Amino acid sequence: MKRILLTATVLASTVAAQVFQKGNVLSPVATLQMAAPEITAYMPEKKLLFVVGGDKLIEMVSFADEANPKVESRLQLDGPATSVSISGDLVAISMTAEPEHGLGQVQLFRYAEGLIPVASAQRLCNLPDMLTFTPDGSKILVACEGSPSQDYNEDPEGGVAILSVEHGASLNDYKLTPKVLDFKGLDSLSLRKKGVRSPGLQGFVRSLEPEYITVSKDSKWAWVSLQENNAMAKVDIAAEKIADIFPLGYVDHSKPGFGLDVKKDEKIKIKNYPVRGLRQPDGVASFAVGGKTLVLTVNEGASVNDYKAWTDEGTVTDLLADERLDRTVFNEDVAPHLKKFTVSLLERCDQGPDEVPGGKCPFVYGFGTRSVSLFDGESGRLLWDSGEELEKAFGKLAPGYFNWNSKKEKIKMDSRSPKKGCEPENVTVGEVNGKRYAFVGLERSSGVAVFDLTAVDAGVRNAPKLVDLYFDPSDRGPEGLLFIPADKSPVYGQALLVVGYEYSKTLTVYKVK
Repeated sequence: MKRILLTATVLASTVAAQVFQKGNVLSPVATLQMAAPEITAYMPEKKLLFVVGGDKLIEMVSFADEANPKVESRLQLDGPATSVSISGDLVAISMTAEPEHGLGQVQLFRYAEGLIPVASAQRLCNLPDMLTFTPDGSKILVACEGSPSQDYNEDPEGGVAILSVEHGASLNDYKLTPKVLDFKGLDSLSLRKKGVRSPGLQGFVRSLEPEYITVSKDSKWAWVSLQENNAMAKVDIAAEKIADIFPLGYVDHSKPGFGLDVKKDEKIKIKNYPVRGLRQPDGVASFAVGGKTLVLTVNEGASVNDYKAWTDEGTVTDLLADERLDRTVFNEDVAPHLKKFTVSLLERCDQGPDEVPGGKCPFVYGFGTRSVSLFDGESGRLLWDSGEELEKAFGKLAPGYFNWNSKKEKIKMDSRSPKKGCEPENVTVGEVNGKRYAFVGLERSSGVAVFDLTAVDAGVRNAPKLVDLYFDPSDRGPEGLLFIPADKSPVYGQALLVVGYEYSKTLTVYKVK
């Protein structure tokens, strides 16, 4: 399967050139080497992609030559860019402060043969990690993560910002009216009892860290992943309020169909263990079925282990030493397999919601589930989970790369099994020729999985079906996925998927069948 590599230099690589594929939904068109290709947005009228990825830079990729996309221009920005979104000819970009935990900003540009600032920059929240226009273009929503400083001395509150977009007197005059929704006033005790996690040292409200946003087609509702908290916030956009917070629960890896590989031994051993996987999604996406909005989560997992002052990350050995586990379950036949498996220290069985007689846990909690889940957007009810399907499919397709760490590039299969496995990172949904697909990027294993959602209804009588898994080891660390429908596509009316690969710094464009 041939594709064009559009770059002056090709990075040296220790990975093989072989491409692996389960189905035939995705077909690569071209790959570009770029400065920081993580998050992309598309402006169909100009046939331009706008690409950011943590640098003080935005790159613009032109599809003027349909079969030969190329980087047309670059613009230096005032801060490290985390996200970009487009509505018409308007381009919104979120940027972090320096240091990162400080007050970040959102800037609004209009594109007319170049990016022109059209509104005052809004310094509105700490660590704006992701932003998106509502489908009607009237508002910009921002996930304000509010992560702590490295020494944990400062832990700003997270929130969800709503920027109302109003046109001014001239073409290049816009007004942004901000409203930052915080989490004060929530019943923290009730939410914690339901399973909303509260990691850190500064209390429940400061522990809540919005990560990613999806918006309903009618622009009325938004759902925001609270990754470290293993929860999702539901936002009433018109009322400008947090309507609800749903705990996302866990996957019981002791049950058939929900196994995992927990041991680094250069073997594929997907088995059942007394482990509960915390979903903790990064990316989320939504779609409408029968008048209801359903929300997909990709359950990457996230421990709090970047700070010297506090961590919720430990091992089974730690929990055994603290006499927190049931030794009849974690006996000499089980415990050695989980010796290096990363577990949460936060959840306890001597208090709710996991309290058991004697207070000794017959299970441990891991970070992430290596799966995709589907929820009812109205109630937060779990409808479906892919279980062990992604890990099994990857192991069958490319066993030599099973649970490898593509961030480090060298091929060491099974190296991520004690951690978070393939790490589903992000998801987007699109329709092609009457079929609805979910496209899932697997961060550490790399590759893109495709689930057919066409037959899914609000009752999920027909579960999503894994129909493709595309993996090219030279594209590593899929971060952002952008679906371009056929009626807006620059390439022969063909639906496209654009994937920014963080580790290899490549941007790959795929045709979608």
